[in-house]
Amino acid sequence: MTNKVIEVNFRKSKGTLQKLDLRAVKQRVIIPKAAAIQSVFIWMWIIIRWPVFLILYWLRLPVIFLCNIVSIPMLFAWLFAWYAFPDKTTMVWGFGAISFLAFVIGWTYDFILMALSPQDMMRNL
Repeated sequence: MTNKVIEVNFRKSKGTLQKLDLRAVKQRVIIPKAAAIQSVFIWMWIIIRWPVFLILYWLRLPVIFLCNIVSIPMLFAWLFAWYAFPDKTTMVWGFGAISFLAFVIGWTYDFILMALSPQDMMRNL
């Protein structure tokens, strides 16, 4: 891996600092290549992704459990309310919306886990 070297010229100042005998100095500045910067960001992503994945995976059981506790009874309540109370559309579609929302939250949580997985599950599915 080679680095690009840029020479920077500094002018002599015309003020009182000239008495300090400051001359034009050439400084060599090393600028890393884009590949080096990209590899640093990749390593940072791997280092951050692993603990976030482990914490979310650890919390998966209670989150999915709560989503299922809400989603399944609300699905049955939606079907029952649709049959028993067809005139109360607000109640019927409220049960359906809550059931579907709980399902979507659980599905999204699993999708985020697959995206953060160190096994690259998204590419294998």
